[in-house]
Amino acid sequence: KLTNHQQEALDYILDYINNKNDPGPILLHGVTGSGKTEVYFQAMEKVLSYDKSVIFLVPEISLTSQISERMIARFGQESVGLWHSSLSMGERLDIWKKIHSGEIKIVLGARSAIFAPVRNLGLIILDEEHESAYKQDTPSPRYNAREVAFERAKRYGAKVILGSATPDLSTYYKAKNQGNILTLPNRIEERPMAEVSLIDMKLELESGNKSILSRKLSFEIQEVINKKHQVIILINRRGYTTYVFCRACGYVAECKNCSIPLIYHFSSEELRCHYCNHKQHTYNICPECSSPHIKHYGTGTQRVEQEIKRKFPVYNILRLDSDITTKKNAHYDVIESFSKGEADILIGTQMVAKGLDLHNVTLVGVLASDSSFTFPDYRSMERGFQLLTQVAGRSGRGEAPGKVIFQCYSPHLYPIACAQKQDYYSFYSMEIYEREKYNYPPFSQLIRIILTSEDPDKTFIESLKLTEYLNKSLEEHLEKIEILGPSECIIPRIQNRFRMQILIKNMISSHGHSLIISLMKNYQPKEIKIIIDVDPLNML
Repeated sequence: KLTNHQQEALDYILDYINNKNDPGPILLHGVTGSGKTEVYFQAMEKVLSYDKSVIFLVPEISLTSQISERMIARFGQESVGLWHSSLSMGERLDIWKKIHSGEIKIVLGARSAIFAPVRNLGLIILDEEHESAYKQDTPSPRYNAREVAFERAKRYGAKVILGSATPDLSTYYKAKNQGNILTLPNRIEERPMAEVSLIDMKLELESGNKSILSRKLSFEIQEVINKKHQVIILINRRGYTTYVFCRACGYVAECKNCSIPLIYHFSSEELRCHYCNHKQHTYNICPECSSPHIKHYGTGTQRVEQEIKRKFPVYNILRLDSDITTKKNAHYDVIESFSKGEADILIGTQMVAKGLDLHNVTLVGVLASDSSFTFPDYRSMERGFQLLTQVAGRSGRGEAPGKVIFQCYSPHLYPIACAQKQDYYSFYSMEIYEREKYNYPPFSQLIRIILTSEDPDKTFIESLKLTEYLNKSLEEHLEKIEILGPSECIIPRIQNRFRMQILIKNMISSHGHSLIISLMKNYQPKEIKIIIDVDPLNML
């Protein structure tokens, strides 16, 4: 049985589905645990009754395991096809044939599922629409599944529903202006939102606690597991990864191909680059000064796992991160095991913040809650707020109330305060003001041009030439097109190729975009590779 808010949202969506005119995509903005999935399912039932098909997108493969079980139970095994990058070529071919023939009416998958050859497309749903995983950064084509969804819907007369507790600011801004926002302000069965506490880790250190876990978080873990409930620990990855650092001379082990530190992996005792996959043995002696004072600096998931096992040796602990999920179906196995109660604590990176519906989780702890906000990207505040709000929503989704603990060093930051209250509207009001002030999306379209080559001087000189060419060619539009740069990319060298970037803010929409792309087609320097990324989400 739907709540009043769910029923109102569904009634609006059904009218929208039956409306031959296209008023634009619908945004279903519901707090975590408000029952968005049930609204999706009842909308899907209506579309299927018209003998039309549905594409249902989720941002991560790891999320498909839970929702696929519910979808198959609801609509039948034969009607649902899973589509994602972990499928073998043979599995893809079998599913592709069933989708193409119309045997499969519902396609569930990550971003590439948007291209599934469904018959008679009627509805596209993007759950957790704010997630950057919907954008493919590399290799080409650099598409955003959300934009492809809009285009497919337009071509086939289908409808689009976007859903999130923390919508992308640009999505919310556009939907608000079009009057296409539906709101689910409460959790189902009037369950309370989780109680969120902030712990200032500076004060923990001053009091003599050098552990990665605050005293309150350690206490609450013990209390929760004594009650036979479960715990999720999120490691906010940025600035919290393990590097090899010499305390005598300051040497940091870097990749020989890329200008970034190598990451230490405890299980294999090796240093690894996550960009080019270069691997080497770790150091016991500093290669620069021969000092034995070499230290593993930082705290990755494996280190946190070791620390928690040391503190709570009798508890069962699972880890969910990119190292674990390299094995086929490993993410399904971890989540299924945890959902069955076979482990007390789940430790992970951002994967554990996204869409998991585990009713026995009553405590979420976040390590380094504020590390996202220092990243040099105009979206860093938004991404940090979304991550904290989403992971807070994993706690207290069952009958027992939930608690959340944010450990941080800067508790005064406004995104943390908004995430503590799970107050999207306050965050949106403050952040949209900053975006307008500096002409960032949704008040402009960003186009990022990256130049790379094996010669740093050629890359730099060519970036200057390209900037001059763009300024001269766009001279009469410079009031509405802002050209920033050239500058080094945040990671200036990857796989022995040096990288410069030019960032363009286009304030004249499609005309400006077409103009810039046509100019770039006429500019093809030798020995320099040029990458054009429209609406970039990754500024590295």
